[in-house]
Amino acid sequence: MFRQSHLTWQILILLRIVSPSTEIQYEFELEDDHVITKCLDDPKGFKDMNGLFDLSNLSFELGEEGVVVGGNLTSVWDVEPTDRIEFRTSTFYWERGFWQPTILNVVSPDFCKTMYDEKQLWYSIITKYVINKEEVKDKCVTHKGTVLVVEPYLINIHFGAGMVLPSGRHRTINTMTAFDLNNVTRPNPICFEIIGQFFKI
Repeated sequence: MFRQSHLTWQILILLRIVSPSTEIQYEFELEDDHVITKCLDDPKGFKDMNGLFDLSNLSFELGEEGVVVGGNLTSVWDVEPTDRIEFRTSTFYWERGFWQPTILNVVSPDFCKTMYDEKQLWYSIITKYVINKEEVKDKCVTHKGTVLVVEPYLINIHFGAGMVLPSGRHRTINTMTAFDLNNVTRPNPICFEIIGQFFKI
């Protein structure tokens, strides 16, 4: 779903979880130039990013300074407008042949309430650049057919922690799950991930 390139795409990630200690900065180098991939474990019943959005009108261009994103995202997730969406992201690192958990985890039990919240990580990553947000902010990702118009921008993800991360390969697993009004889980959750390496800078 992304254009192929023999060059490595990089996203700078500055760890900034509040800490009384000195902030540690890292560079995150992507392993896969597709950026977002299917979950490696291929969990049963989960769909990948294409189950959440139609990405055919979203472009990813590699420039001198990094990846520029722009275009349209169209919601295709088959859930109900009244559903509650739970978003989770968990980070693992590769050690001795296994993916080991870290404390770099985020949970949003009601994602639609915070999708356009400026204090949230995903706002600076994507929703900040949705130029028709006033028209679509009440539709979240639960209204099939909703079009998010994304102005072109350079991917530059910043988030943080006052802690030392293990060196080497890291993997972030991201899931989105819909719950109906009776808090029953919908049978079509979303799973996607990003794999790369943190480098202290």
